[in-house]
Parts: sequence; C-alpha cells; structure tokens
Amino acid sequence: MPDEDFLGESLRKIAKGAGIAFTGTFIGTALGYLSRMIIARFLGASDYGLISLGFAVMNIAATLSLVGFNTGIQRFVSFYKGKGDEGRIKGTIFGALKICFPLSLIFTLLIFFYAGWISIHVFHSPGLTPVLRIFTIGVPFWVLTAIFNCGTSGFQEIKYEIYTNFIFKDTFKLIAIVTFLALGYGVTGASVGWVLAIIGTSVLAFYFLEKKVFPVLNTKVKAVSVDKELFLFSFPLIFAGLVGLITSWTDTLMLGYFCTSSEVGIYNIAAPTAKLTGIVLTAFGIIFMPVATELYARNRIEDLRNVYSSVTKWIFAIVLPGFLLMALFSASIIRTMFGAEYEEGAMALSILAFSYFVSALVGLASSLLTTYGRTKILMGCSFAGAGSNVLFNFLLIPMYGVNGAAIATGTSAVLGSVLYLFFVYRIAKMQPFRLSYVKPLLASLIAVSVIYIITKYVMGVSLFSLAGMLFVFLFLYFFLLLVLKSFEEEDLMIMRAIDQRLGTKSDWVREIIRKFL
Repeated sequence: MPDEDFLGESLRKIAKGAGIAFTGTFIGTALGYLSRMIIARFLGASDYGLISLGFAVMNIAATLSLVGFNTGIQRFVSFYKGKGDEGRIKGTIFGALKICFPLSLIFTLLIFFYAGWISIHVFHSPGLTPVLRIFTIGVPFWVLTAIFNCGTSGFQEIKYEIYTNFIFKDTFKLIAIVTFLALGYGVTGASVGWVLAIIGTSVLAFYFLEKKVFPVLNTKVKAVSVDKELFLFSFPLIFAGLVGLITSWTDTLMLGYFCTSSEVGIYNIAAPTAKLTGIVLTAFGIIFMPVATELYARNRIEDLRNVYSSVTKWIFAIVLPGFLLMALFSASIIRTMFGAEYEEGAMALSILAFSYFVSALVGLASSLLTTYGRTKILMGCSFAGAGSNVLFNFLLIPMYGVNGAAIATGTSAVLGSVLYLFFVYRIAKMQPFRLSYVKPLLASLIAVSVIYIITKYVMGVSLFSLAGMLFVFLFLYFFLLLVLKSFEEEDLMIMRAIDQRLGTKSDWVREIIRKFL
C-alpha cells in the first residue's frame, strides 16, 4: 500500500518544481518565440533559414560533446544526494567536465575551419559560412551550461535552471538580437546576439551551482571518482544522444540539402510553434526524474506508480486543448504571428502539433526507463525512432517539401514515444492512464468545438477575436472540468504545492473544486 504522507510529499515536490518550471518556461518560451518572430519578420524566410541551420549545427555539436553525460549527471547527483555522499556528487560533476569540455573545443575548431566547405557542399548556401562560424563559438559554453544545470537539477533545485535557461538566456537573447538588428547588422548580428546569450548563461549557471546549491570548488569536500560508473551508465546514452540528434534535426538538415533556405525558414516557424505544446512536459518532466529516482532508490514503487499517473493526467489535461486549438487555427496563428510569407507551413504545424501532443502525453516514460537504469532500452528505442525519421524524411521531403518533413518527423516521434511506454509497462508494470482521463477529454472537445464555431462563423478570425476567445475558452474549459467532476484529491494537493512555491492564492479555486469532487 502506498504511504499517503510520502506520496503527498513527492507530489508536492514535483508540483513545486513544476509550478516554477511552468512559469519560467512559459516566460522563456514566450521571449524565445518573440525573438524568432522578430528575426523572421525582419530578415525574411531565407535569412531566417540560415539562422535555423546555424543553430542546428551548434546544437548537434554541443549534444555530441556531452556524450550522454547530462542525463548521467542528473541521475548520479540525485542518487548520491539521497545517500548523503558529497564526495561522489563532486566526482560526478568533475568527471563530466574532464571529458565533455575538451570534446566541445575539438568540435568548435573543426566546424569553424570547415564552415565554408559545409556551407557550399552540404547546404549549397555560401551565405551560411559566417553564420556557422559565429554559432560554433557557443558550443563549449552550451556544454558548460548543461553540466552545471544538470548538477543543480539533480539536487531538485529546479528554479536555478529555469532562471538560467529560460529567463536570463531568452531575455538577454531578445535584447541582443533586437539591438544588433536595429543597428543594421542583419543575419550576422542576430547570430552574434544569440551566441552572446549562451555565453552569459554558462556564467550564471556556474554561479548558481557554486554559490547556491553545491560548492564544487570547496576544498573541504574531496571528490571521489565515479568516472567508471558514470561512463558505463552514460555510454548507451551516447548512442541515444546521437540518434536523438538525428530525430531532432534530420528534418531541418535534409530540408537544407534538398530544398531552399526559405523552405527551411518556413518549416522552422511551424516546428517551434508546435513544440509549444511541450512546455508542460518540460515543466513537470525536469523535476519528475529526480523525484522518481529517489522513490525508486527507497523502493517505494507503489508511490512511484501513483505519482506517475497523477502527473501524466495534469499533462494530458493541459496539453490536449492546446493541441486542438493549434491544429484548428494553424493558418491564422502563423499569419498573425509571422506574416503571410510563412503561411505555407500551416499544414505542417497541424501535423507536428499532433505528434508533440502524443509525445508529451507519454513523455515521462523515458524518464522512468532512466530511473530504472535501462539505458540500453532507451538506446534501442532511440535507434528505431531515428532510423524511421531518416528514412521517412529522405523519401518524403523531395516529394512534399515542408509537409513531407512534418509527416516524417511527426510519425517517427510518435513511434519512439509509444515504444518508451511499451517498455515501461513490460519492465515496471506501469502505465499512467485511468478512466478519469475521459473527463478532461470530453471537456476539451466540447470547449474547443464551441470556440471554433464562434470564432470561425460568428466573430471571424483576427488577432483580437483569437485573443478574446482564448479567455472565453479557459473559463468554459474550467467550468466543464468542474461539471464533469474531473478533479481528484491529488489535484488539490498539487495546486496547494504550486501556491506554496509561487506565492499565489488559489484557495477559492480549490474550494470551488472541492464542491465538485
């Protein structure tokens, strides 16, 4: 039987982390999205495509440099925190730095000196050369940021990662990009502004780890090497990281190879917009794995099962209506935010929104596989997803362009997510879904249908009508959740924890909900 007090504490811990994570990721994503809007509108689809390719190459180089250690750091720091072993916590962080940082410097030099060849022979865009050279400077700083942030999140201090990765970085990036564009530096200025934000983020991430969480430079704590353990755990994730890169960037890179930079730009408006549905999974997922690991280490499997189900229900209830609205109003969203030049990506947005909804719904399964130490299974699932992604993109992009990339990427993302869920059930006998999920499903379908009919056939689609109907939708959706009695006691527990973390006051909301339990 689950321990109610311990279960409640675990749910509160996740909710507190998720509360600030959701707020931070929402702010950061909004700022990052605004940066993309400014670049896209100011430079046009072609130059925005060059920026997208430069960022993709930097992301790939940084991920390769981390060789799977970012997940290993979070897991080992969390594990040794539970055992109170500060020496091995320090050894985990130092071990990652010794390997990952030198690798990042090697990748930086290789890309910098071969940027011209890559631009001409791979992407057929000579104008990409300076963009690649600027973005590659950010690779080592990206790696340092990841290591430091994984250390803090391993201590379940999620707020510092949110401050660095979402609030500081995206705020600084927006200001720098706007400044350079206003000064007339064009695509080069936008690239420099983006990289400067990454450099500043690495400095802030180290400050939070050293001064607020765990002083890695403290000579009183002697580092105990866990290099072998860390490597053996992370080694399968090296390959998982490789195939994850293929899954994440095959669409953009193949569009760059087969099509024009303008089509790359159009697609990279649709894809980040669709990924907005992933904010909720990010918010809950960042703190879920450390909590799940601690529950697993204490052998509280029934508590872990209940936490898994409760958190997934919240993700489902929040993401589903967002996906439905995005799919139905895809053309209007793109036209309003980025301009008519990018409206060709509307169908791609609808396709990708569905795939990211499914991925968000079952996304915690990959964290559970990591918690159980089944990294080889993670690797296998990643290979399956990446292999299908490469094949589908190779076949569909030459025929269907932007929409082909969306179909290929969406299909492979769903395949990988379902495989994670399948293996979690086989290994841990866990699946998060309950019959109670039907209630938020009905509430979402009814609320979205009403808003769609009013907007489409009564008010007309415009920026003001979309904004106004959003508030109407939120009220109607909440009302339907109450009427259908969708809330449970665990939901009130999570809401209380979010209040405690954010200083918000939702007592009156909880009192209303309690009357409908």
